[in-house]
Amino acid sequence: MYAQARQIDNTCPVAAQQGRITEIIQHSEQIPLDPLLLPMIAQLSHQGRWLALVAPPATFDREALLAAGAMLDHLWILRPDAQHSTEELAERALRAETCHTVISWHPQPGEESLHRLQLAASGRDVQGILVRGH
Repeated sequence: MYAQARQIDNTCPVAAQQGRITEIIQHSEQIPLDPLLLPMIAQLSHQGRWLALVAPPATFDREALLAAGAMLDHLWILRPDAQHSTEELAERALRAETCHTVISWHPQPGEESLHRLQLAASGRDVQGILVRGH
């Protein structure tokens, strides 16, 4: 599979140990991440706290999530619109402290976006997963 994961280096002095962002990078459109992400999402949906999906691909619909075993009553799907960008929705979900994990899809986030997401997660009991690529 042409995907890699990396822990985003946190050099910000105000960040705490709890909040963290992990990046999953898709290197090729020809190899989808659905077989990796759907079982992970299903497992995370059973944690007893909210799981937020921000701007997931269309293939992550209700039927696909249910088929993977996800508990939809602990799952928020947030879609960007004219008033709220993907980055803003991800930041808000990370800061809300109601989700144990926030998974967001960004095609090509810049370093400033990564830094803002890391700050949003810092000091909170939350895991951010950033999926980027094609």
